[in-house]
Amino acid sequence: MAKPYRLNAGMVVFNSDGLVLAGDRIEYPGHFQLPQGGIDEGEDPRQAAIRELQEELGLLAEPVGEVTEWLTYEFPEDIPARLKKYRGQKQKWFFFHWDGNPDSLDLEFHEREFHSVRWMALPEVVQNIIEFKRDVYWELQKHAEEFISRYLSR
Repeated sequence: MAKPYRLNAGMVVFNSDGLVLAGDRIEYPGHFQLPQGGIDEGEDPRQAAIRELQEELGLLAEPVGEVTEWLTYEFPEDIPARLKKYRGQKQKWFFFHWDGNPDSLDLEFHEREFHSVRWMALPEVVQNIIEFKRDVYWELQKHAEEFISRYLSR
């Protein structure tokens, strides 16, 4: 029997300049990515995104939009042991508008996952993402650029 996908919520936090909040992952130094985290059994994906955003960044915010479809990626062989029971992740992505200073965020709120976070252009994040997530980030970039420009122009 094939391994299942792990359900996951991803968060695109963007500011009024159209930049996104990305973090330098402790597990993958030098690779910036957007916040994301597991969806608990029976948890609504939107609620998971709100919870994970607070756990990873200490940021309490409400989503202003979402990617309608789920995006998936496969794990490589050298994935951490706790994830080996899954074939990859099936992600529901949400958009959050926030104009704060990344230095004000609490990266120790729950369990530290990022060395640091900063505002970045989305194409720069896509270029810096760890290889096995790149296809999802290409797809996400299309949705995000359209949504963010529409949101900011209203």
